[in-house]
Amino acid sequence: MKAVHDWHRTPAGTIARWLGSVQLAVPLLAVVSVAMVWGTYIESTQNGKAAKAVVYGSWWFIALMVLVCLSLIFAVVTRYPWKRKHVGFMTVHASLIALIFGGFWSLFGRIEGRIVLEQGTSADVLELDEEYLELLEHGGGQFKVVGAVRPPHAPATLTLGGTVIRIAERWDNTREEFEIADGGPEPYRAVELSFGPSMGAMWVGEEAKNGPARLGDLTVRLLSPGQTWEPPAAAAAEAAEEPGFYFVMGDKRYPLGKEGAEAVPGWTIEQVKSFTHATVSSTGLEESKQPDPQSGGNPAVDVTITDGKGTRERHTCFMKFPDMVLVKVLEGEGKSGARLTATGAAAPAAESVVIFGEPGALKVGYTDAGGSGMVVSQAGQLPWSVQVGKRSFTIQREFARVQEVSKFVKAPNADETRPALVISAGESATPAPLAWKATMPVGTGQKMMVLRYGPRSVPLGFNVRLDQFRKMDYPGTEMAMAYESDVTVTAPNEPESKARIFMNNPLKKAGWKVYQSGFSGTTVSIFSVMKDPGLPLTYLGSAGLCLGIVITFYSRGFSWGHPGIPAPFYRKEQPNAFASSMVARPTADASQPSGAGGDRADAGVGVPVGAVD
Repeated sequence: MKAVHDWHRTPAGTIARWLGSVQLAVPLLAVVSVAMVWGTYIESTQNGKAAKAVVYGSWWFIALMVLVCLSLIFAVVTRYPWKRKHVGFMTVHASLIALIFGGFWSLFGRIEGRIVLEQGTSADVLELDEEYLELLEHGGGQFKVVGAVRPPHAPATLTLGGTVIRIAERWDNTREEFEIADGGPEPYRAVELSFGPSMGAMWVGEEAKNGPARLGDLTVRLLSPGQTWEPPAAAAAEAAEEPGFYFVMGDKRYPLGKEGAEAVPGWTIEQVKSFTHATVSSTGLEESKQPDPQSGGNPAVDVTITDGKGTRERHTCFMKFPDMVLVKVLEGEGKSGARLTATGAAAPAAESVVIFGEPGALKVGYTDAGGSGMVVSQAGQLPWSVQVGKRSFTIQREFARVQEVSKFVKAPNADETRPALVISAGESATPAPLAWKATMPVGTGQKMMVLRYGPRSVPLGFNVRLDQFRKMDYPGTEMAMAYESDVTVTAPNEPESKARIFMNNPLKKAGWKVYQSGFSGTTVSIFSVMKDPGLPLTYLGSAGLCLGIVITFYSRGFSWGHPGIPAPFYRKEQPNAFASSMVARPTADASQPSGAGGDRADAGVGVPVGAVD
């Protein structure tokens, strides 16, 4: 704008006029428009988080908006001293500044997450999408957050609660893999076998817990320590016995008795069901309604045993398939270690491998399809290559207390990713991956400390319990037409309240809004939870902008007005009134003849005959 007041010509006034000038505002708004188009494109093709990181939350965009605010402020400052006609102008500019501040307040202050509830469950915290590394201390039956920080994506060293944490790298995605290791909480024997490059390696657990393993027509059995095995030739007398069922525990056999009798030491037979033509149904074994007389039947038993201490086991055995171990724990946590089998069965011989003996002194028994058997003993340390009959394999490893452990490995990006931090903390010197929503113990003396990498948790200040979820489908389809949730809200020192949450009808409580955003199945409801502190300022700025526009366009007393609005007649004709108020007065010269210039309008001096206010 032009220099109107004396202070406009000072150095400070010159800078103020440039900051509030149209010459600065127009190109500045053009650059902001391009930046917002770019941000909108990133948000539509990726997500809002990426748009915030690249554009809206970047230092250069914040600097642009600060310059826009300065331009708006100095556009008002340069009009000082202000008059009543500046009211509309100042209202519009102040409202625009409020909108900008409200937008940034929402961008950096808004808390948005989600709660997933199943019917009957409740929650008083929500999970955010922000990555956090937390150090938790266990005490009083729960974990307490000692320290939390947003982890950097580059190698760094942090200190949380006095614990030094070294971040080696960050993986964008991980994959969980499982492997077999020794040192489990309970004795459980297992061996790793290799049958050649085409089949790779496999683990076989002891028969007492998992039954035999089957590889096509080959049966592989691993006996518990202390159990022995004899070749079929030495067990010919056993095969000549009458067909019957019995329990095997260790190297001893216990014939199947009646209900109430002892099954094995410490276990009693609770129920026995016998079948002559057994068939398998959805409820278990039952007699065939149309038995085939030429098949010779299918003898089987279904036996339930109990230890009298709350544990019950169900054992099923078929006479024709005595090696097929079927054991199911019905209730309790105990294990008998027994298996139900049969003898004297008229079933054809099958090729089998039996691994038994003490750790470090293994033996392998082999039975071919013809029923002939043999035994070989371990020679040297593992791995041990075994040749029995036409079979050859290698025993790679043997564990006495085997357990399955998982580990995370780096994986390529996918539609659903699970990031991880490769870190070392406390006394640990070897970096290990800490996956998303997983924990890692930290050795800090007597205290039980763990590291957790996952979403930030924010307390709501109240509790939401899902009482019932309902979903209504379109007729004839399984596509959801509408869905809603009945919840109970409880807060300290407040009475319990009920609410129904559905589309466009959120629960509003303590500044939070809980929206119905999705569901899973028929009993799980997904809620989006949001608190936006900048929203009131944004609403105020929007209302002020509308008011300022109305004042600017429709109030002549508080603005310069608008060219499209007619001015009052006397003001419209005011310039013409001044121009026509000059009246020609002729000079009184009697000697000048008439028509010689006495009547010329420019012959006299113009004198205003009136004035217009």
